[in-house]
Amino acid sequence: MNNRTPWLALLFISSAALLATPVMAQVTTPATPAAPTGFWLTTPFPALTLPAGQTGDIPLTLKNSGLPPQRAELSVTGLPAGWTSKLTGDGNDISAVMVGNDDSESVTLGLTPPKGANSGTYKFEVDAKYGSATAALPISVTLSGQKPGGLELDPQLPALRGSPTTTFDYQVKVTNNGAKDALFNLSAKLPDGFTASFKHGYDTAEITGVPIKAGANDSITLEVKANPSVTAGKYPIELDVAGGGLTASTPLSLEITGSPTLSLTGPGQRLSGEASAGQAATFPFTLTNTGSAPAQNVKLSASAPTDWKVTFDPATIDALAPNATQNVNVSITPSGKAIAGDYVANINANGDGVSQSEEFRVTVNTSTIWGIVGLIVIAIAVIILVLAVLRYGRR
Repeated sequence: MNNRTPWLALLFISSAALLATPVMAQVTTPATPAAPTGFWLTTPFPALTLPAGQTGDIPLTLKNSGLPPQRAELSVTGLPAGWTSKLTGDGNDISAVMVGNDDSESVTLGLTPPKGANSGTYKFEVDAKYGSATAALPISVTLSGQKPGGLELDPQLPALRGSPTTTFDYQVKVTNNGAKDALFNLSAKLPDGFTASFKHGYDTAEITGVPIKAGANDSITLEVKANPSVTAGKYPIELDVAGGGLTASTPLSLEITGSPTLSLTGPGQRLSGEASAGQAATFPFTLTNTGSAPAQNVKLSASAPTDWKVTFDPATIDALAPNATQNVNVSITPSGKAIAGDYVANINANGDGVSQSEEFRVTVNTSTIWGIVGLIVIAIAVIILVLAVLRYGRR
């Protein structure tokens, strides 16, 4: 037997064993790339267009990936002359932002072009300086030649009239023709003696502003009240609305028609006095116009008991202005036959469209002359009686 036979047999057996062993497939999973490490300043709108004369807000995001907390100092460089910028976060003006590890913060950049700025593209840069490095964000803003539609105010009834106690309601439609939604603040310029409040449509709750979407409109109510002491006349009012970089004003007018109101007071704020029968007594009265319009052609008169005489000085007042007073002397002469007691005389003040009457109580004391006459009569009667007794008593 050949010496190579065992080796050939061994090789055959080994080959068969290899062929019988199943082949295992090796799957390689690709490695997940590591998140980049760094600090970024980004915006979704690095280039935008604004209508001429309108402000714009650009959202900014500062992101910290894999670094310790970073303090970033913010600045705007290269802004065109006359432009103003403002950085805000959570509604507050800011100049720096602290961004935590693997965290981000949002900031808003507000831009205001100068009035009359020419249309065109303007470029500038927002920088966020952190540590010894700076993240720079180039931004371009294009001003279009088309001006914003603006803000339109349309009062339903711009002129109202009433008395000082009237509540004046001005219904005004506010239209936002601007390019963005905005909250519009409401205010009014009023003359002295007036107060104002705002309501949404016909609601009763008071408001200070109203949100209106771009291209939409809403209704507000300006409620004006006058102090009761306000005099009659016409008063100007101005309604101002501002928001979203837009402002508008509209003039309104209010007329107080007013009305006079008379009051009468007696001497010492009393409505009583004393007089003697047949003798004149003078009482100082005060006539006051407590209304909001002049009292015209005021005449004074009285209703007194029979045979009484009442006169006035002055008896007629051509005009009495609001909050003005007039002293009037009232002379009352009770009847000579009046007996002692209390009497009532009605003192009247009548003008154009106004009247006032007060009861004045007069305590009458009988005249001393009649008392003396009575004593004389009694004395004569006594003398006659005595003489009669002396003459006829002897019989």
